Amino acid sequence: MAKGWRGYLEEESEFQWIAMAGFLVFILLGALAIQGTSNLPGVEVGSSDSSHYGKRILDIEYTGDESFTAKILNDGGIDLFQQNDRTTVTQIMTAEDGLPADDINFITSLENGNTAISPSTNTIQVIHSPQNEAASATTITTFELDRSHGNFTVMDLAESSDDQSTQWMMVTMEGSKTSLRGFGTIGSGSESSSTIVASMSSSILSTPMVNTADAVWQKVIALGNEQWVASGYLSYTSNEAGASPAAPKIIPVLAVIDWEGGLTAPTVSTMHSGEGGLYHSLMILDDGDVFAAGDQGSTLVSTSGSMTHLNVPSVAAVVDCRDRVWLFGDVGSKTIVRYSGENAEELTLSQALTFQIESKGHGKELIYLHGTDERGEAQTLLIDTSAPGSIESGRGFLNFLFLTVFSITMGVMAWTAGSRLLAARRP
Repeated sequence: MAKGWRGYLEEESEFQWIAMAGFLVFILLGALAIQGTSNLPGVEVGSSDSSHYGKRILDIEYTGDESFTAKILNDGGIDLFQQNDRTTVTQIMTAEDGLPADDINFITSLENGNTAISPSTNTIQVIHSPQNEAASATTITTFELDRSHGNFTVMDLAESSDDQSTQWMMVTMEGSKTSLRGFGTIGSGSESSSTIVASMSSSILSTPMVNTADAVWQKVIALGNEQWVASGYLSYTSNEAGASPAAPKIIPVLAVIDWEGGLTAPTVSTMHSGEGGLYHSLMILDDGDVFAAGDQGSTLVSTSGSMTHLNVPSVAAVVDCRDRVWLFGDVGSKTIVRYSGENAEELTLSQALTFQIESKGHGKELIYLHGTDERGEAQTLLIDTSAPGSIESGRGFLNFLFLTVFSITMGVMAWTAGSRLLAARRP
């Protein structure tokens, strides 16, 4: 048998080396081709069939890839409307009707599918999703909050909800200073306009938090049970040489807020201050941690209250349905940083970003970036978060093709070698 196998090798060695050399060339070319498709796939200019197409979007909150509530700049002023699908659009506030949306400071999606806004002082409006209404129509419920402890403007609102109850935390403007107030507890039934009043019958508005640090609070988000994360900044006159009193120094602050409910004011548990820049986005991750994205760095706040600084600056950030944070740069940037599980991955765009991001959002699979270019024209960029690595992307297709050809080639070689070996064993 050994003599036959040696004879076979001598007879076929030349062709085998040629085949192996050719296969090595295939591997190298495949690797180069895969690397050549490393630009982020699934990126395209916004579709023209959206109801906000061509309009400057000042703020937007997505509840799906085709459903959102948007604050837009129209020819006649600032409007607020809700799109529930491509064919269903409801005007909430319009400048043409004498009810402009200039004073809308936030749009918050609630866990039950509704949306919360504040059109005036001490007032919250809940825009009920058609899916929560018996008539399948958009309905608005207006709540006047308790004025016995002062008048205030709601600058932001966050929700914390469990199986039994819901609480809200609000950033408020109290005269010339900002603060935080809690509202709750909200019982079951808040999703429908017919039962929401009863669900809030026992809810209490807290007194404002004492702002001893004189911070300017801007955003708030939930952090586990009875805790919240608030972001803002401190402003002070620098004593550094050449510093101007007319241009105070601004540093970002991030705080963990405690509130147990009731009339008692929220309190600051811990507070962290940075060296510069501002936090522009607060996002909840699947494990309950909060990712605070800023223009000079980011901070991860754990549910225990500890804070970890990350050297990943951005001008806009979105968390997708796979718990990945996408961090976007300014006009002209060609890269995106995607953060997931303590790992930061840099992704390359095929073309540099051509507009200043003013608002952003995430539906089901799509990330939307809205802004204006240097000519003042509204622009939208879409990123399909399911595309990277998929068979639809160039990189995913080449990976699939390479593995398929590799498997077939190795299978044929193994089958041929086995057949020849069996033949060599025969007398």
